[in-house]
Amino acid sequence: MLVAVLCCAQSTTAQEPCRLERAVAPDYGGVLLGMRIDELARMFPGSQELQAGPRVAAPAASPFNVSLGMLELGVRKEAFKGVDELALTFLGGTLHRIDIRFRQPVPWKDIKEFSEHASKRLVVPSDSWDAPAPDALKQSRVLDCRGFAVVVRIDKVGLSTLSIVDTAGEKSGGSNAPLPSPALSPSPAKRATGIRQKRRHT
Repeated sequence: MLVAVLCCAQSTTAQEPCRLERAVAPDYGGVLLGMRIDELARMFPGSQELQAGPRVAAPAASPFNVSLGMLELGVRKEAFKGVDELALTFLGGTLHRIDIRFRQPVPWKDIKEFSEHASKRLVVPSDSWDAPAPDALKQSRVLDCRGFAVVVRIDKVGLSTLSIVDTAGEKSGGSNAPLPSPALSPSPAKRATGIRQKRRHT
């Protein structure tokens, strides 16, 4: 009897796979995987990087990165309320990865609350996240669906980042790179700093 109860409890708490397809991958503030650079340039007319971005599809192995700060996001401030920076990665001329970095203080206290917030904000399954993966530098959690993934991360210093990544393109040959680990992904802050420094020298 006890064995039967334990088996039943385990099946009840087992993680459900995320069955969402790439075609219904979530957007954030209207920004959606697969969008072209010119589409986003119209959404954010204050971004010089987007305005000057390549209009001809570049090779998939050559990513084009853009970082939007509060000034550029101001045209859609309601959709990006609480967001500090939005980092966009394009492969082959279309949006492959979205990184949303939030201003502090954030309303969640740990990675579990952050993933719950992400599920509500993006309307993705709340019972399909993998187990939290803490280490000395960060806490992170991944929701792996069919053709896309959502990653939440809290760095040791308290910075929170929500990422939406196109994994369908990787499997179909759109990119030779595996799904980036949240621990290895360059932060939007560093990317933005590099862009600002480049501007000062030009």
